[in-house]
Amino acid sequence: MKGYIIYNTEDLTKNKRFIKFITETLNEYNIDVELVIIDRVELAELENPDFVINRSRNADVSRYFEGKNIRVFNSGKITEIANDKRKSYEYLEGIVPFMPLMSEEEAESSGKPYIIKSCNGHGGTQVFMVENFRQKNEAINEMKGNDFIFQKCCSDLGRDVRVYVIGNEIVQAMERTSAESFKSNYSLGGKAEPYTLKDYEISMVKKILNVLPMDYAGIDFIFHKGKAVFNEIEDAVGARMIYENTDIHIVKLFAEYIARKVRK
Repeated sequence: MKGYIIYNTEDLTKNKRFIKFITETLNEYNIDVELVIIDRVELAELENPDFVINRSRNADVSRYFEGKNIRVFNSGKITEIANDKRKSYEYLEGIVPFMPLMSEEEAESSGKPYIIKSCNGHGGTQVFMVENFRQKNEAINEMKGNDFIFQKCCSDLGRDVRVYVIGNEIVQAMERTSAESFKSNYSLGGKAEPYTLKDYEISMVKKILNVLPMDYAGIDFIFHKGKAVFNEIEDAVGARMIYENTDIHIVKLFAEYIARKVRK
């Protein structure tokens, strides 16, 4: 049995340990894994594998293989919605609370700081807190033509929670904090520690997973007036934070989940 793990060149270097862990674990189940760098090949040139682990954030890649009835982790639906913040909020409207989106006019006339963020950014990139016209223009220029949204700013800055999910089940939540920035991303220097989810937070996670089943992903919450509200879904979620702050071998758990699914 053979599968592909798919990345783009940009993300390859910082994910070498992830690739190593998942390949070694699946090899223990006599499952071979081949690395495919998607921006260096044409999909039509590839042989059909038994399964695909799509870490490219490109939903078209997932759908290409799904069209051939090949199992993809995560599905094309998850990859599409998770990597477009506008679609995430539209899809989860009325299901879980999140900070309201605003028009440009509403943001400017609010008289309060607001957020501008790219729809397809990840890892805290292309997210800006804006307080004036100059900062707004600088933020928009940083989008480099990408679609972006205006959003009301939460009250509790520099704090969020990521919930790691495997096979539509909660594995571990991690709280991230930063004293230097309104963004608490671990990759940007934030501190992290295990977090015990409250009942209403578990309920929110389950509501999301009920409509968006996930093989392996992170669901992020920020805090407004002390209460967690949905922020985003990380499709090709990183693992460094959980390895450096817990004893959980999360990539091994994901690989074992894949093995169970594809060997049925």
